[in-house]
Amino acid sequence: MISCKQCGVELETQMKSCPLCGTVVGEAGYKGSTATELSLTNVLQLPAEDKYVLKHLLWQIVAILLFSGIVATLLIDLMINQHVTWAVYPLCFCTILLSYAALLAFWHKKTMYQILVGWLASTLVLWLLYYLFPFAGWLLYLGIPILFSVNFILLALMSLFHLTGQKGLYLLAYIFVAIALLGLLLEGIISYYVSRQIHLSWSVIVAACLFPVITALFFMFYRMKNQPVFQKIFHT
Repeated sequence: MISCKQCGVELETQMKSCPLCGTVVGEAGYKGSTATELSLTNVLQLPAEDKYVLKHLLWQIVAILLFSGIVATLLIDLMINQHVTWAVYPLCFCTILLSYAALLAFWHKKTMYQILVGWLASTLVLWLLYYLFPFAGWLLYLGIPILFSVNFILLALMSLFHLTGQKGLYLLAYIFVAIALLGLLLEGIISYYVSRQIHLSWSVIVAACLFPVITALFFMFYRMKNQPVFQKIFHT
C-alpha cells in the first residue's frame, strides 16, 4: 500500500492519481498538481478508474453513516416504545438517500437518468415501508407527492439548463424560481394532507421575497448579454 506524499491518503496499486488532491502518481514519485491545487476541475479531470474508486469510497462513507443512523434510531425507538413509532421518519429519509446514492455510485448513466430511476426506486421504498408500517399513512399521502414535486422540479431545471446552454446569472435566476415553486408546492401538499384544504402562507412570503431577486438577476443577465467585460465578471 502506497500513500500520497501531498495529503497522506493511502492509494491502491492501480490508481494513477490521488482521488483526494489529484496528485499524479509518477514512476519515480509524484508529479503534477499539489494538494493546494485541489478543486472540482481537478476531480473532474481524474482518470476514469480513479473516478470509479472515488465514487465507491464516497458511497461506502455515505452508506456507513446512513445505516448507522437507521440502526441507532430503530434501537432507541424500540427500547423506549417497544415498537417502531417515530423511527419511521429517519428510516424513510435514510433509505431514500441510500437509493439515490447507490444509483449515482454504481449506475454510470446520465445524471437525469440516475435521478429519474432514483425517483422510481424511492417511490417503491415508500410503498414498501407503508406495507411494513401501515400506521404511517403519511408515507403514501405525503411522502409520494413531496417526492414527485422535488424530482419533477429538479428534472425540469436540469432539462432547461441543458436546452438553453446558458450559465451564470441566468441559471441562478431559474434556481431561485425553482425554490419559490417548490416552497409553494410543499406547503400546498402539507396543508392539504393536514386539513384537506390548501392554505398558503409562508411559501407566499418566500416567493414574494425571491421575486425582486429573480427580477434583478434576469435584468442583469439581459442587460449585460452583449457586454464582454461584464460577461467575464458574472460568467453570463
